[in-house]
Amino acid sequence: MANDFKAGAPRWMAAVACLTVTATLTTPVTVAHAAPKPSAAEAEKKLEKLNEKVEDLVEKYNQVSEDLKKARRKLTEAKKAGASELRSFDRQRARIAEMANNAYKKGNTGDVAGFVGTGDPQAVLDQAAVFTHLQRNRSDDLGQFLETAQRLRREQAQAQAAYDEVKKKADELKKQKAEVQKNVAEQKKLLRKLGLKEDKPRSGGGGGGSYNGPASGSARTALNFAYAQLGKPYVWGGTGPGGYDCSGLTMKSWAAAGVNITRTTNSQWAATRHIDKSQLQPGDLVFFRNLGHVGMYVGGGKMIHAPRTGKNIEVVDITSGYYAQTYYGASRP
Repeated sequence: MANDFKAGAPRWMAAVACLTVTATLTTPVTVAHAAPKPSAAEAEKKLEKLNEKVEDLVEKYNQVSEDLKKARRKLTEAKKAGASELRSFDRQRARIAEMANNAYKKGNTGDVAGFVGTGDPQAVLDQAAVFTHLQRNRSDDLGQFLETAQRLRREQAQAQAAYDEVKKKADELKKQKAEVQKNVAEQKKLLRKLGLKEDKPRSGGGGGGSYNGPASGSARTALNFAYAQLGKPYVWGGTGPGGYDCSGLTMKSWAAAGVNITRTTNSQWAATRHIDKSQLQPGDLVFFRNLGHVGMYVGGGKMIHAPRTGKNIEVVDITSGYYAQTYYGASRP
């Protein structure tokens, strides 16, 4: 039997080996594949969407920046008004204190001495004795003093509210800035992936064009300014002189002509007279993508604008392609 086993061993081992090979050949093999790279068209589409997102974020940043400027002006005005009222309050308090001193010397202090000893207008207003005294003694000085205390308290409250608004807007601006910077970094990374080089600003910081079209008056002055910026880089949040974003360029161009069209695309649309596309004249503002972008019409179906990160101020056709597809409307400052 042992001999039979030994004799059969090779046949048994061969059978096992055969089964093993068969199992190996019939078992599906999982091979790791790298995710397919996006096509150039897909990458371009992604960049287009990212450009639009960044542009929207920049306009939000610009609006918050404008809101912060307004809040700071309001705070400055509130502080000035409060300081003026405080000086008036202190002068009148000194006069009332003198009245109290004279009354004390005559042995008739009434209720005056108690409320004029404080420099806090709210402490004055909180004392019911003031009103009691005013009912008994219709003193013009006392009446004016109480009115001044009320105004001062109101101005102080307004100044505090203005300060709180400034802080809120400053915090909001900081968040918006971080969000823009994050997306601009992604934008630049995608540009590198696509092998698209950023435009190099012209030597000396750019500037190198002149407008030779038919515009006249303020429109010509605005276009002359815009053309002088040709070759300067797009800079988000930029209002010059080194670089501009889209609404920064249009604002500064028209400001050169003595016309204030405000800072953001939305406010520029609201502040100017809307016109039909068929009425376009050089100098008019042209808006795209639901007020997401703005340029200045130069005639011949073209506009001058600040495009996006990595590009310089340029003149482009708006009668076909992206700008024809995303055209929103036009307005005249």
